[in-house]
Amino acid sequence: MATTTSRARVPLGQEKVVIARSGNLCAYPACGAELVFAAEAEGDQPKVVGKVAHIAAASPGGPRYDASMSDIQRGSAENLIYLCGPHHDAIDSQLEKHTAAFLRDAKTAHESAVARAVKSALGNVTYEELGVICGAISSAPNPSEPTPVELALPIQDKIALNNLGQISAERISAGLSQASRVAAFIAFQQQTAPNFGKTLVSRFKADYFAAEAEGLDADGIFDSLVLTAYDNSGPRATSAVQAAALAVVAYLFEICEIFRRE
Repeated sequence: MATTTSRARVPLGQEKVVIARSGNLCAYPACGAELVFAAEAEGDQPKVVGKVAHIAAASPGGPRYDASMSDIQRGSAENLIYLCGPHHDAIDSQLEKHTAAFLRDAKTAHESAVARAVKSALGNVTYEELGVICGAISSAPNPSEPTPVELALPIQDKIALNNLGQISAERISAGLSQASRVAAFIAFQQQTAPNFGKTLVSRFKADYFAAEAEGLDADGIFDSLVLTAYDNSGPRATSAVQAAALAVVAYLFEICEIFRRE
């Protein structure tokens, strides 16, 4: 996981959220550097080189410190930006240019562009990418036996009940544009592995409860689930795989009884 710019620890869950929303790319204007080095030799692992930085500093005397903010606000994803090493160093040394407003505008523009790119890539998702993501979710260590798939609330009711924001609602809607393809892929896999769907749901629920234990809100949990699926996809990570992660998580969000339901 990426490092932070302050001695005060940023909650791991909040780091995951800002990294997910940044698409593993530097958020500095006109940079967009990839912040994961793929493993090119057998036995190596991908290397994360990005750094999570505070927009308003975590402690007094730090860059852009805002005394009106609470500690929770300072450590939240809304006050964090994901950068490459050079831009991480620059924003905390060139303070006349890198104001809080400049960084918030850069963060918003970058995260919006990433969301649009993922949505655009949804049309390129094939069974190959779905296989990568479903395999990444279902093959991780699972603390429980496969559980049955349950009928969930209608999707709009679940979104409203959990107070998911507009951005999350739009991402879920975009991901569900591929729901029939995800369902067909799972049905295809179950022809040779009858417990495939149940195992996938069980692992997904375990990932959900792990994110919930980190104190994330519903929007943060959804982003964390997408990032977890994408991060575990290995060296085959592409824009289509990232879109597949959104499609699979949106589909499982719809069919599983997780998040609040009553």
